[in-house]
Amino acid sequence: MDSLLHSYSINLVLFAASLYIVVGPRLAALTFWYEFYYDVVCKGRFSWKIQELHQRYGPVVRINPQELHVADPAFYDSVYVGPGRRTEKWEYSARMFGTTMAAVGTTGHELHRIRRSALNGFFSKRAVTNIAPTIQELAHHGCDLVRRRGAEGRELNLRNFFFAFSADVVGQVAFGSNYGLLDKESFEPGWQKLMMDLSSGTHLMKQFPWAYHLLKTIPPGLVSLFHPPGTRLFNIRNDIKLKIEETRKTLDYEKVDEEKGIQHSTSSRTALHTLLTSSLPAPELQTPRLEDEAFTLLGAGTITTAHTLTTILYHVLANSTIKSRLEFELSSLESTFPPGTSRPSLADLEKLPYLQAITSEGLRLSFGVSHRLPRISPDTTLHYSGSFNDREYKYTIPPGVPISMTPMFMHLNPHNFPNPHTFDPSRWLSSRSSSNDAGEEEEELKRRKTYLVPFSKGTRACAGIWLAYAELYVMIGALFGEKGVGRRMELFETGAEDVECAHDFFNPSPRLDSKGLRVVLKEEKSK
Repeated sequence: MDSLLHSYSINLVLFAASLYIVVGPRLAALTFWYEFYYDVVCKGRFSWKIQELHQRYGPVVRINPQELHVADPAFYDSVYVGPGRRTEKWEYSARMFGTTMAAVGTTGHELHRIRRSALNGFFSKRAVTNIAPTIQELAHHGCDLVRRRGAEGRELNLRNFFFAFSADVVGQVAFGSNYGLLDKESFEPGWQKLMMDLSSGTHLMKQFPWAYHLLKTIPPGLVSLFHPPGTRLFNIRNDIKLKIEETRKTLDYEKVDEEKGIQHSTSSRTALHTLLTSSLPAPELQTPRLEDEAFTLLGAGTITTAHTLTTILYHVLANSTIKSRLEFELSSLESTFPPGTSRPSLADLEKLPYLQAITSEGLRLSFGVSHRLPRISPDTTLHYSGSFNDREYKYTIPPGVPISMTPMFMHLNPHNFPNPHTFDPSRWLSSRSSSNDAGEEEEELKRRKTYLVPFSKGTRACAGIWLAYAELYVMIGALFGEKGVGRRMELFETGAEDVECAHDFFNPSPRLDSKGLRVVLKEEKSK
């Protein structure tokens, strides 16, 4: 009943807003079936339809009965940052993954703040620096496997490899034990397929949120007959549930020991430890709630990082100039270390300008997520004023209206990123010119960085930003360092269409018949 009243009130607000905003196709304003057609029937193509609508109607378009979409990058901070302003998530979009008890699926501002605060410490820059050696061990172990499995010209699928790597990292740091996907045959391609199948189902979940709950009531044996991914999904969630209960028991034992004066190391604390020892109120520590949170960490931490690494590797291998410059920078770093010194640390890698530039460009062309991210400003009227296609527009958007923008098209905006489809790390580097243009160049670079939003912004920005950066730096460093196996890689029957986003399943997906990012290894030069 409350949700119906909320929906009715939003429609009234939008009716009032239509006095100022009369934009978009009438069918989209009347029914969600308009979105259903493009995202479910046409398999994740609504984002491109929205782009077409903007060319016809202007910078602000009504894309369904309740939601407005904005195409002007200059308005991004007004929607997502809003300092000192409450920002809420729209229930319609929050239910996409069926994890509405996780922080990312929480609609209300206050409850989200409570849930998010319990995660912030674990994902802080300092905390990620502490777990960087674990990430390095997994990265170098994975690279060793690539080297061995690529012997004798055997084809390797790096997309599967990166999905396995990112999942093993999240499993290790969040739950205390990784899934061992790197060690499985062909890097367990079933995992990548499962994650993308779940991602592609998000559009249906928005339209029919009861479907997931219905699936949970059906006996597992029946689920396996008509929906095999559902069986593995519930197996993963059951495994997470076990890990939560095991962590509870461990903490109980440690509490008894502390009462006896026995202290335990906190160096190997996981995300589950952090949550269970946080100041969250008791209802927030119940297992079903934590299960939602942990599963979200696993899914989000796997897909986005893996897709970014896949995008970066394709473009590095496709451009010998970029590859050579990256290898030279990493070799120069390693040459400063005494013989026998261990591999570069995360802190060492973070200081490399060209590696930073490659990472930024990879994040720009992989988008973070491809889907729009609706937000609601429940208390504040937003005012839009801007130029679009050589026309001036002004709109007043009342409180309570869902407003969204799409990172994918922010990153492909030719005004902010000339030749936007070209992988060009130099756009993130200063020429360090001593001319009068140096100041303007620095300002342009600073402005460009404000439009790079793969992790979104504001209070609801991605919690795992520092973990993602660490995985990117460490894996690229491991692949292309002095003895890295990436130096021997060559693309095998792979083109740009195998990494470019062709379908928006919330997460970017290449063409559906893509076989992934495939490479072979050149023969190692004898010394």
